[in-house]
Amino acid sequence: MTVMMIMLMTGSLGVAALTMTGLENSMAGAIRMVEEGTDAAESCVGMSVNVIQGTMDSGNGLPAIFVGPAVPATAAAITYQEIIGYPFPIRNNPDVAVGAGNAPNITMAVNNYLVNGDIDFLYSKPRAGSDPDTLDFFYRVDCTAANAATGATSRVIAVFDCLFGTDSDSCKRRSA
Repeated sequence: MTVMMIMLMTGSLGVAALTMTGLENSMAGAIRMVEEGTDAAESCVGMSVNVIQGTMDSGNGLPAIFVGPAVPATAAAITYQEIIGYPFPIRNNPDVAVGAGNAPNITMAVNNYLVNGDIDFLYSKPRAGSDPDTLDFFYRVDCTAANAATGATSRVIAVFDCLFGTDSDSCKRRSA
């Protein structure tokens, strides 16, 4: 009887150990999917800043290098307007990258993820203590990565301060 009880306890411990191992593997896989999705959404944020910087540097429209690979051709005109913030109602545009009424400014495929991004011009203001022509432009970039096979989604929202003036052009991510 004692041997049977020891065998039953040993068997129960073995089943519990196998169950825990399977659970740990599932958690590791889920964490990996979240990290992959976040990395894909972050790549969209980086591409969005490149599009903003390239557009402001060109001075005369959205650079053709971005149309097609990142900016859908059908969204090129509105993306340009959202970057320069003109005409005025285009500022802080309520459009979204995913969901009802979506109109993404950036569309990318990263690994197994379809990534949509939205660029919104928030406002501009003169840089304190600088030449009056030196302005800070503030943008919100909202990117969502979705994996159709697994249903995993990740979203990254960032605010950028882009300095434009006579000698200095740069965009810096604002901390939360």
